[in-house]
Amino acid sequence: MRLSLRYPKRPSWRIAIATALLTASALLGWALLWPDSSCAQPACARQRFSIAIEVDALQQVPVIPFDVPVQGQSVSLRAIMSGGGIDTAVTPDNLDLPYKAASGPLDRADLYRFAAAWGSKTVPSDSDAKVYALLAAALVSDTGEPLFGIMFDVKDRQGFAVAPPTTAHQFSERDPDAVPLLQLRTFAHELLHALNRRHFDAAQMSDGRLTLEAPTRCISERERGQWFLREPPLMDISPATIRFFQTAASRDILPGEKSSPFSSRRASPTECDELRTRTAEDPARTRWQLAIRRLHKLFAIRSAAAAEAEQAEPSETEQTAVELRIQAMPAAYPLGYPIAIRVLAQNVGDEALPIKGRLNPSYGVVRIEYRRAGSEEWSVVEPLAWFEPVGDEYAMLSPGERTEQTVPIYFGDGWTFPQPGDYEVRARLQLESDAEDAASEPVQIRVVDAHTPDDEAALRPLLNNGRRLNDEIGRLLSFGGRIVSEEGLTDLEAAVDQHGDTALGSALRLTLVSQRLRPSIDPLTGERPAPDLTEARELLRDTCTDSGVAALKKQLLERHAGGIPSSLSNRAETAATAWDGISSMRGDSQPTYSDAALQAWGPSLHFCLNESQMREPLRAAIPRLAKELQRIKPTRVVIVGHSDYEGSCRYNDTLGMHRADAVRRALVAGGLRIRRIDISSLGERRPLDFASSSAAHDLNRRVEILVEGASPDSEPTAAPSRLAPRCLPEKRDAPEDRV
Repeated sequence: MRLSLRYPKRPSWRIAIATALLTASALLGWALLWPDSSCAQPACARQRFSIAIEVDALQQVPVIPFDVPVQGQSVSLRAIMSGGGIDTAVTPDNLDLPYKAASGPLDRADLYRFAAAWGSKTVPSDSDAKVYALLAAALVSDTGEPLFGIMFDVKDRQGFAVAPPTTAHQFSERDPDAVPLLQLRTFAHELLHALNRRHFDAAQMSDGRLTLEAPTRCISERERGQWFLREPPLMDISPATIRFFQTAASRDILPGEKSSPFSSRRASPTECDELRTRTAEDPARTRWQLAIRRLHKLFAIRSAAAAEAEQAEPSETEQTAVELRIQAMPAAYPLGYPIAIRVLAQNVGDEALPIKGRLNPSYGVVRIEYRRAGSEEWSVVEPLAWFEPVGDEYAMLSPGERTEQTVPIYFGDGWTFPQPGDYEVRARLQLESDAEDAASEPVQIRVVDAHTPDDEAALRPLLNNGRRLNDEIGRLLSFGGRIVSEEGLTDLEAAVDQHGDTALGSALRLTLVSQRLRPSIDPLTGERPAPDLTEARELLRDTCTDSGVAALKKQLLERHAGGIPSSLSNRAETAATAWDGISSMRGDSQPTYSDAALQAWGPSLHFCLNESQMREPLRAAIPRLAKELQRIKPTRVVIVGHSDYEGSCRYNDTLGMHRADAVRRALVAGGLRIRRIDISSLGERRPLDFASSSAAHDLNRRVEILVEGASPDSEPTAAPSRLAPRCLPEKRDAPEDRV
């Protein structure tokens, strides 16, 4: 007998419902629980690192609140950073550090001193890294510009400072209730820098507010001397920062000696406007919000913000609004020399740009790049500090206006030119993303080793035991000799005192001038010693070894103009006279080597020590040179006199002017009939050879002829490159009038 088994048949709709429920559950579980490898929302951020923050404060500077009530809710530093997976533990330590108001605002060198004296480098056992933060009464940049904050340790990213009283002073009139939140915002902003975040990592959220990576000046305006907020501060980090904290390597995020240095800062003169073109979706703060957003993306349901971003059409690339040029010395620099270049910018656009006084890379707008000759890759001169200026009011460069700044480039996170060789250097002004960066043409820089025993002796204090340039000494020079104790200056002072007649020894005087005019603050007493004006005046008498050093001297004295006698500040050349020379004994100047219309012509004409009269064979050659110049019919002739670097700056300027005038008179007497013949003197500021040898001095004592509008076959026929006189044996003791 065969039995027939029959199974109950389930309705198909039940199977469909069960399948749908299982699928929905799986999708919801995935949306809620599955980890996101590219997380950019607080809801999916996992805690990756713990940062200990040691906070010190100067006397009479109240500790800022790290937990601020806003509209019935609490905004805390810990909550802000935990949104990106960074746990922060703030430890107030020394909250009454000694400080005297008479010591003035702190700059980056002062901050290094306080951090070295009071900061602890021990990382707590429950933390992955440590940061030192100082609350100061006031902060200034290297040029004296007031700052909200500064990251003064770019290499290790372990130190920053903020000035809460500056924030209170700027906003207390119009937005007093927002001051505590703005102080917390500045602190969080500088902490983000310490964690390798930049301004361009900011974004504008759907409500029109900018995230914390944006500087305070981007959310505020100045009117009638008072600052006010354009928008309530948004105390969130951007999606890009969250993604970085969730995915980057620990050495790129965490501060420390073995971590990556601060990534090259990308800024632009119009960065505030550009940041507002980057709209981001509001962050998902809960797992449920994140799940809904994942499901929307899965089923191609776009949010309004995302759709708007996709529909935005890319703008056409704009023309570069700034013309940028740089200038350096034609001579080979000695190894270890404090090389500085001239950066010139002209606004050729239609709108004012905030770049005046901000051509130094520490502002992030201009980047200095260099490479060895023959190399394809450019490296960046990384500044030792990043400045957060209060506002742009005094930095605006109007259309058609020019500005310039002399920028030291010899040291960044190490020596820029650590070995003798040929290098290329260029400057790049970083504009908004839809415009081409303004880049200068490269200039050639050559570095040579010491050639004489005196040059070797001057170089020795800058070398380590392996006979390589010492980074600690480079840092000391970059900070104006103000980050070590007085004992640490001994070798430097000895080099200047014993070898000041060498180019390197003379250039190092500028470091001592900086230290004498603004001595290091004593972090144990908070007192800054009075400036030593007598010694500074003596050092300044012969601190013009090249145009870069002379221009830096002027910038240094301008910064201290309010605290030093005018008789001292007026001793320096202007930037124009430092690089182009004087055109009269009143100190007037005209473009010479910076004028692209002027071309060098003919041989250089050389002179004997301390002399401005022409000897043979110069006298015999002048009539022929006059005839050749008359033949090519230039519209303008500029005759530039030069000297060696023995004697004072003023004496050598005068001597160069006399030499240029002697050549002019001789050319006119020889038959030159050009309507415009100008003379200038660069004194010792444009050497052809920095060496301390007699041959170098002979080469530097010269006159050069520049012409404009000459005919194509302008060079004199069969002319040597230089005409040197027959001089008597030199007596190196300078006469009285050389000082």
